[in-house]
Amino acid sequence: MSRRADRPITVTRTVHRRRRRVKAVAAITVVAAAVGATGYGAWQLIEENEYLLDERCSVTVGEVEHRLTPAQTYAAAHLAAAAAERELPVQAATDAIAISLQETNLDDRADPVEEETEEVDAEEAEAADSEEDSSAPAPVLFADGGPQWDAVKATSSTPTTAEDFYSRLIQSREDGGEDAWSPELGLQEAAETLGRPQNPTFYPQHEELARAFARPLAGLQPMVMTCQLSQLEVPGPDSEGLGDELQSTLSGMLGAEATEVQGSGDSAVVRVSVSDVAEEAGATEAEEDDATEDDSTERSEPEWLVAQWAVAAAETYGVQSVHAGAYEWHRDSGRWERVETVSEDVVVIGFSRR
Repeated sequence: MSRRADRPITVTRTVHRRRRRVKAVAAITVVAAAVGATGYGAWQLIEENEYLLDERCSVTVGEVEHRLTPAQTYAAAHLAAAAAERELPVQAATDAIAISLQETNLDDRADPVEEETEEVDAEEAEAADSEEDSSAPAPVLFADGGPQWDAVKATSSTPTTAEDFYSRLIQSREDGGEDAWSPELGLQEAAETLGRPQNPTFYPQHEELARAFARPLAGLQPMVMTCQLSQLEVPGPDSEGLGDELQSTLSGMLGAEATEVQGSGDSAVVRVSVSDVAEEAGATEAEEDDATEDDSTERSEPEWLVAQWAVAAAETYGVQSVHAGAYEWHRDSGRWERVETVSEDVVVIGFSRR
């Protein structure tokens, strides 16, 4: 064997450097693949479980997005619909929502119905059911008690439900005089006029947010409000409950036979006809002094009042879709989309996921 054959194999610096590069590239490739797979898996997990979903309802005015929680929006829809039912200016709904935001944060303060624990026989239970009012208790969206900021009026009562609130507002408006409520009043003056229990200077901070939601929820702006809701914990479909509440809330505007529930469970559909709604019904944009009956007066569009009320109630009743005119809202997308089928004079509320 030659000396050359016995000589140990040496690795030059260039070869060694090249091998290190290859190993580094291989290591980086493996790490990148692992990170990519982990990232994709994490993203899939996040998407499937909706960890990043911020449940909300929103209205954009100009460049400003105004937000409420679904529960707050449902309460605001209740107040806006009550104003439209009474044919009040939309400013009444704005005042109601802003005042409720200050006093209860649009949170229903009604006491929950206590379940009976004692057993009663069948005849007594049947008699009790026949006498009991089947409708749900009115939500308490305002603070109770007299004006705490004014010791002189500390004993006066303060309305707590929408019915109480609007009754006092209407009475004040009909009484007239310098202290009468009018849509021209600012929130501070309105709070003073209506005898609200907190310092009247607190209320104006909520006016912009309240107005943003009051207008679409009263039916004055179509497709402006939408809600982003989860599909993870959707309440069971309650078409009967939604139909009953909508009918009772807007019975004067819609009429006794406007709401029809078809089917049951996920396949149920609530159809709400607005074809018989009178032209003068609903909330109006006109100020008190300008509220003439001419064609220029802007009023609620009943189909959009119902449609956006249904979106606001989607979290409560398990609604999956709302179809009004040529547009449809879906819980999955959380936005209004144009569709080929046009629903004329009927709002269709569905509970089946597409």
